[in-house]
Amino acid sequence: MGPTRGDRPARVVNIGNANLGAYILHYPAMKNSLPANSFYHAEISELYYVIRGEGTALLGGELENPKWNDPNSTTTKEITGPTVSGTMKGYKTQKWSAGDVIVVPAGVPHMIGFEVTVPNDILRVAFDPNKALKLVPNHDASIARLRAEGQAQGQAQAAAAPGKAAPPNMPGTFTFISKADLEALMKGNIADTPARVVNIPNNSNLGAFVLHIEPRKATPGAPVTSFYHSEISELYYVVRGAGTVLIGGELENATWDDSNSASIRTVRGPSVNGTMKNPKSVKFTAGDIFIVQAGVPHSFTYEINERTDIVRAVVDPRRSLELK
Repeated sequence: MGPTRGDRPARVVNIGNANLGAYILHYPAMKNSLPANSFYHAEISELYYVIRGEGTALLGGELENPKWNDPNSTTTKEITGPTVSGTMKGYKTQKWSAGDVIVVPAGVPHMIGFEVTVPNDILRVAFDPNKALKLVPNHDASIARLRAEGQAQGQAQAAAAPGKAAPPNMPGTFTFISKADLEALMKGNIADTPARVVNIPNNSNLGAFVLHIEPRKATPGAPVTSFYHSEISELYYVVRGAGTVLIGGELENATWDDSNSASIRTVRGPSVNGTMKNPKSVKFTAGDIFIVQAGVPHSFTYEINERTDIVRAVVDPRRSLELK
């Protein structure tokens, strides 16, 4: 998170047939000029959660004089994947502030930080279906990437070769979810509720959910019944709260959940439940992130010390979830 402008990978991990990345996008106070030169990602779809700050994004429309970016650049390999740049035309203007979410499918032109009135930090969730991005699997790799960025600052950059002509955009549209919309879902004793589930390219869906849990105590030594998703992978960002999650291991007496239940159709996708065996116990607090690949057992409701609200970004590669 700063102090210089950047889009920095905290983790990029293999989730099977794709990669899933957690990035931090930091902007100081700034304003770009018009006409705005920006881009779209040809493969990567994104979910942005605004942690802090205020600003204005330009979203949608098309690019004039679109050209492919240099496929061999560090930015392409580590942050954007294959990307097309040009001058934005026919876009919409969208103000954002802390607690808002923006979903940008691959192919949709965007400039999240067109104007930043209050310095920001944004969690950028990147779904990389063709594994174009370099993996950042652990803390050491993340720090190494940050150091490399610092060493590169101020160095002269070689001019990029002229890019080849590209389409002005791809089918799709952005989705904006306000903080008020998200907070309206933060109620009840335990609830995992979709704010939006939208189509993205590669025959997939991308969803923004709110997991709300009131305080509850674990019973030491008691069996814990939980589940894993057979198709869906997830990124959990803890907005507020603290507790302990059980994650990993395997399930005893595993059985498929009812495929016709509302929970399976709208929240989990195809899932398997059973008694957790040999999980890891991990404490969490506000600001922490978990990435859970399909097939990994998990119980985020195991023990909750204080009211907890989590934004859950869901990658649904077979469009098993109902759209919202």
